[in-house]
Amino acid sequence: MNYQKIRAEVENPLLTAFGALDPAIPVFFDNITAAPLNSTTEYVRVNVTFGLTNDPTLGSSVDNARGAIVIRIFTKKGEGPARNQTLLNTAVDVLETLNNGTKGTTGTYLKTGSIDGPSFSSNENAPLFMSRIETSYVATVLS
Repeated sequence: MNYQKIRAEVENPLLTAFGALDPAIPVFFDNITAAPLNSTTEYVRVNVTFGLTNDPTLGSSVDNARGAIVIRIFTKKGEGPARNQTLLNTAVDVLETLNNGTKGTTGTYLKTGSIDGPSFSSNENAPLFMSRIETSYVATVLS
């Protein structure tokens, strides 16, 4: 199983999309320390989880996986949801674009499921407002 190729298929487009914004928004992935606990700076946190792997019903290859993608967006609290929702649109656009890919003979083929959310939360003591979306995915590493 090539977990890194599947992870890269999700992470690279998100990193590119948020990096292209003005100002660029930092994106933190699994096992990378995010902004300090009481950060007042906007950022995005992405978790790619792996569930069922090597599922024979997904095809003849043994490099198949199912899992989830969770994206959390943190923006300044007390200024309404508009900025947060703008950044959410960027994340949703990337997830929808992942579904536009076609299955070739090499590379990684990934399809996402329905997007759940957004849900919003704001801890009274935390300086940032958080939104969360998540989706399932099915991926096949073809090379």
